[in-house]
Order: sequence, then structure tokens, then C-alpha cells
Amino acid sequence: MILDPFGRPTTNFRISVTQRCNLKCVYCHREGETSSDTEMTVDEIVEIVKLGVELGIRNVKLTGGEPLVREDVLEIVKGISKIRGVEDLSMTTNGNLLSVYAEKLVDAGLDRVNVSLPSLNEQKYKTITGGDLKPVIAGIKAAVDAGLNPVKLNMVYMKGINTEEVHSMIEFAAETNTILQVIELEPINLDEDFYRRHHTPLDDLIRYLSGRAKEVKVRRSMQNRRVYIL
Repeated sequence: MILDPFGRPTTNFRISVTQRCNLKCVYCHREGETSSDTEMTVDEIVEIVKLGVELGIRNVKLTGGEPLVREDVLEIVKGISKIRGVEDLSMTTNGNLLSVYAEKLVDAGLDRVNVSLPSLNEQKYKTITGGDLKPVIAGIKAAVDAGLNPVKLNMVYMKGINTEEVHSMIEFAAETNTILQVIELEPINLDEDFYRRHHTPLDDLIRYLSGRAKEVKVRRSMQNRRVYIL
């Protein structure tokens, strides 16, 4: 059994399958690494997950870097999905390659995806990530169509950059049948000046959503995370 810092059993397991990424997001400490000499093999990843399952792990999330830059990512998904005891297998991705992989990921055994989406404005998205927005939007729609549901959109909330886009992001999530997750900017491995200039608490946003929501749920399994149903 694996215990969290409060002594509670945990069933969730995140595993970084690569340090490499094809974007250079301003809020991330893995800014566009193109190579890595320390990636685990498919067999090593699968064996680690098997050990986790023996200790009570049931939910596995693949992260990076960008998992989809691994040429053998489908083999990783297939290997983990076949492990008896894994009940939910998900992936966090920037979405750039998702339109190519969505159906293949479903066939390999992936259940759902989280897609990083800091902006719906093409120029702003390029400024934040160094990449193009169009393939990401196409990837999100492909993931929904392929059945990688729920598709969750991760928006890192940054003062002076994208806070005014929350309303349009909510509308986009409704239009695409996805779930928007607004994430507070964290200081971990981040330039102090950037954090000081762009961090803002979520208090005002929480008040706005609380007044507009039809229902508010609290997910105790996710550190009492609030879910606002609009």
C-alpha cells in the first residue's frame, strides 16, 4: 500500500515517460527539450506500473514532457492497459499530435486525456507555447470524436496574459463537450520575476463561478477540488 503525506492510501499514479517536448511553454520547466538520454524503456515503464498495482494503484496518468513525441507511446499504452488492476489510464498532452494519435490511443487502451490549452487566441497561444493553435483544436475535437472522454482542458491562469479569456474558454468547453480545469500558476522551477508578475490567486474566479454555477461539487479524492457545473 502507498500512503500520501497524510497517511491516506493512494490509488493514483503519475509516470513521466519522457523529458522531451515539442513546445516551449513559458510556465513550464521542460521548455522544448528535444532529446533525452534517460528515458525508460517500454518494459521498464510497464514493470513499474505492475509494482504500483501490487501496492494498490488503480489509476495511471502518463505525463512528460510530451508523451506523444515518443515513437513507442502506443506500445506503452498497450502494455499498461493490459495490466490487471489498472482501472483508469489517462494522459496529459499539449495536443499538437493528438489528431494523429486519438483513435490509435483508444485502440491501444487509453481511456481519456488532459490537453494543455492556455489560450484560444492564435497569436497569444504562440507567444505562450511557441507553437500553433490549430492542430491543438483539431486534436481536441479528434479526441472527443474518438471517445477519449472526458477530455479535460488544462488552462494555467496567468495575470496579464490570459485571465480575460476564461469566459471564452468556458464557452469553448461547452461547445466541444469537454471539461475546463483552471490551474493556478505554481512557482516550482519557475523564474521568480515571471511568477511575481503573472501569478494571481483564483479567489475572484471562484466567486464568479460560485455565483453562476447550477451546482458545485467537491471531489474529496482530488484534494477537495471544486467542480462547477454551469
